[in-house]
Amino acid sequence: MATNPYFNNFNSKADQGLIEDLFIESIKMFGQDMYYIPRTLVNEDTLMGDDSYSEFNDARLIEIYIKDVDGFSGETDVISRFGLEIHDEITFTVAVRRYRELGFTTTADVADGRDRIPKEGDLIFFPMVGGLFQIITVADQPYGDIFYQTGSLQGYDMKCILFEYSDQKFNTGIEDIDKIERLHSYSVDFTMGAGTGTYNVDEEVYQGTYATTDYKAEVAEWTAATKVLRLMNMTKNFDGTVNIVGKDSGASYAITSFDMQDSSTDTQASNALIEQEADAIIDFTEGNPFGSL
Repeated sequence: MATNPYFNNFNSKADQGLIEDLFIESIKMFGQDMYYIPRTLVNEDTLMGDDSYSEFNDARLIEIYIKDVDGFSGETDVISRFGLEIHDEITFTVAVRRYRELGFTTTADVADGRDRIPKEGDLIFFPMVGGLFQIITVADQPYGDIFYQTGSLQGYDMKCILFEYSDQKFNTGIEDIDKIERLHSYSVDFTMGAGTGTYNVDEEVYQGTYATTDYKAEVAEWTAATKVLRLMNMTKNFDGTVNIVGKDSGASYAITSFDMQDSSTDTQASNALIEQEADAIIDFTEGNPFGSL
């Protein structure tokens, strides 16, 4: 006996549109507002298929449904040789049409005749918990919990883990997201001397002539009272005899001294201890501490 053609018509655009509208409406009712942050590859390792120096330059608000309503899944937290590892996982669901409306489709996607789907490595910021999650897999095919209702796909399931920051660059325009870079990136504190002006947070600074110099960085923090300038994303080690100039602010100060963050400002930093132990082993004041010449 054949199936009922009125209920098993997988070519009905009207039925597909109705199911999709109901799907989107349910996420708007039971979901949460989150920011979707696409990853920009800077220096992709084509052999390993990864880019540890990625940039995140855009963030757009969209409603997302949390499938793991009972809490995080995944393995338990463990302590390894690298310290505490948190293996929490969570699954988010986003409507296909709403994701496409974000406008993340790239030129390459258009040339291939397809819409851009969520990609592994992209991030999702959950404002309610202040958490940043990285997508590790996207279910965009009819397997697992995803099925083609009325012959169309209404949503993407995105399995995510907590994001581990490793010196990536954030410039999304959302303060709660961008400050992650300022708080956790490798940075150097410069104590400034004579000069004028006020550096702006996140502005680019340089030494020499901006158009030709390789000595550039970004301002993570500027404390005017103590004249301490914290820089991140440095392209080279700055020259201690040349002023640091703010590209936008025009601030210009001479360098008095500098050092990396230590435990006095960052309780998780250990570089001061490492430097102290290294000084007890090697005399770095010598021109060639490893030889006799």
